[in-house]
Amino acid sequence: MTAPAPLPYIPLPVQKSFVQEQDFAARQYRGKRDNQEDYYAFADAAEPGDVSLEKLLLVVGDGLGAHAGGSVASYIGVNAFVRAFHEQVGSPSWRLRSAVDTANETIGYITSRMPSVAPPMGTTMLAALTSKDHMEWISVGDSPLFLYRKGSLIRLNADHSLTPLLEERVKQGQMTEEEAAHHPDRHTLQSALLGYPIALIDFPPEPLPLQSGDIIIAASDGIFTLTNKALEELLGFGRHTTADKITDAILFAVRRINFERQDNLTVGIVKIP
Repeated sequence: MTAPAPLPYIPLPVQKSFVQEQDFAARQYRGKRDNQEDYYAFADAAEPGDVSLEKLLLVVGDGLGAHAGGSVASYIGVNAFVRAFHEQVGSPSWRLRSAVDTANETIGYITSRMPSVAPPMGTTMLAALTSKDHMEWISVGDSPLFLYRKGSLIRLNADHSLTPLLEERVKQGQMTEEEAAHHPDRHTLQSALLGYPIALIDFPPEPLPLQSGDIIIAASDGIFTLTNKALEELLGFGRHTTADKITDAILFAVRRINFERQDNLTVGIVKIP
């Protein structure tokens, strides 16, 4: 009796595109604020002729609550950024940089049409352009961009609030950690999109290489209710589940703390297959 012929090897199909909710998702929580002043958008950033959603653009804006129309500013800024990114030609990095200027100019134009007694509109801006093997980003303000890799969470982008300056004073012995943590100007921004020349922009010159299993987190500053350790624990669980479950878990953890001054929270997640 002859042995049966071996079955032919059929390779599994390689996933080329990101899958919504499985690989990328976002959620929002108003917190203790009267209005939700954050806005976000995912956009297909695949080049013409490429597979749809082979590249993903995630943009997060946190409207400035002390200014008129924070929710309007974040909405206008994010949409102007996405539109400009798609309309521009050139390298992805050039399109990211140009899109920030367009978003800022758009906010400035809208502000110029408002009554002169109204304060300017403003928003932070964080945009991450992600493929399966690398990521580029640009950011203005304090909205954080994190990378979770092999159990460790690191912040990738610069913090344009006064927090880094206060922490430097602590290092130099000019104030205590407690004084810095409760300083009334701790969250004052050094840079934002206000329609004026942008003071500070975080825009790395080279893409960041990514690995399978990496998790990208783009958020508004309401996420800082959670410590880095708490986020690491949640993201450790997230390695074995989908992006939507990770965002739900982060929001649940924040809501459970029930911080009396909880800020708006937006969390966008991209998992690298």
